Amino acid sequence: MRVYKKNLSWIIMAAGLFFSSFIDSDGIADTLPTSKGMYDVLFQNHAGIEINLQDLKGKVVVINYWARWCAPCIAEMQALNQLYVELKSNKNIVFMAVDMDRSMNKAIRFMEKRKYSIPVYQINSPIPEDLATRSIPTTIILDKKGFLVNKHVGAMNFKSIKFKEALQQLSEEL
Repeated sequence: MRVYKKNLSWIIMAAGLFFSSFIDSDGIADTLPTSKGMYDVLFQNHAGIEINLQDLKGKVVVINYWARWCAPCIAEMQALNQLYVELKSNKNIVFMAVDMDRSMNKAIRFMEKRKYSIPVYQINSPIPEDLATRSIPTTIILDKKGFLVNKHVGAMNFKSIKFKEALQQLSEEL
């Protein structure tokens, strides 16, 4: 199991997360034990173009599962979109707002009405257990090698400067 630098534990702690199975006694974040890296999962965007997580090797991937009717999803979406806007010039970070309603037209209208620009996707293949959830919102972060860095069920603090810095640092890691 590989260990991230101590300051990369920010990605978990700065977002208001602390799971003992993710962090050892020194506060150093570990890769989740079930993470296999480079997941073979297809997503489809509003134009019908499929993207496989395997094609995103070399990029940090931030996946947010959400729905239009989900109050916590709506509450965190503005901050998530702002983080996307601030980091979209970083070509090593990919954001995916995954519509769990599977109603792409309604999801796009929702985003347009609020002037959000984060890319919207739908799941287009089976999801491995590591990336699956029964609750939304859920946010998943994969590192540049495709390893699962964090899976958080519930709303996240996307406004955290330390969280933003940790994503940027992850995007620089080899």
